[in-house]
Amino acid sequence: MSFMSAGGTGNYAAVTVASQRSDLSLYYERLSFEISQYTKDGADLMISNVWMEQPPTTKDNDQFTNKKDTMK
Repeated sequence: MSFMSAGGTGNYAAVTVASQRSDLSLYYERLSFEISQYTKDGADLMISNVWMEQPPTTKDNDQFTNKKDTMK
């Protein structure tokens, strides 16, 4: 699934660069965005059905910025 989605996104990116018509570039970018949304929905579905593990996420930076400075 990820290979096909990456291929579709890559194809639209290559066509966007190679196209000499600027009006088509907007359509290709929109289609590329829709493919990425479709891929995210598929990954979320696989995670919710435990067919795939959730990838690691970043830490919540708000918890670090809201702490009072205890070094003083």
